[in-house]
Amino acid sequence: MRSAKRIVASAVIATATATGVLVGGGVAQADVPVPQANCHVYSILNTGGMANCEQPTWHQVKLTCVAWPVPFVYWKYGPRQYGQNQSWASCDSLNAMVGIEVIQA
Repeated sequence: MRSAKRIVASAVIATATATGVLVGGGVAQADVPVPQANCHVYSILNTGGMANCEQPTWHQVKLTCVAWPVPFVYWKYGPRQYGQNQSWASCDSLNAMVGIEVIQA
């Protein structure tokens, strides 16, 4: 009889623990689209740039660079980052950045 009570008590404790883990973990909040995530971009000496977002979202910085002496435009992408982590990139030569933006990663 005593072992039956222990089995029932153990089952109740295990169920309560599992429920606490599921309820405490909660459901992950959905990512906010980049246009609504309050993202900020920063130019670094017109050669590189970085970005971060205030809301939880995956983002990348995208630089538009120009190469000389034959002018052609190319793009450099920073690493994928989440939320307030910074994504950064730089053009291949000094003063070559002509555009900077944050895109959804």
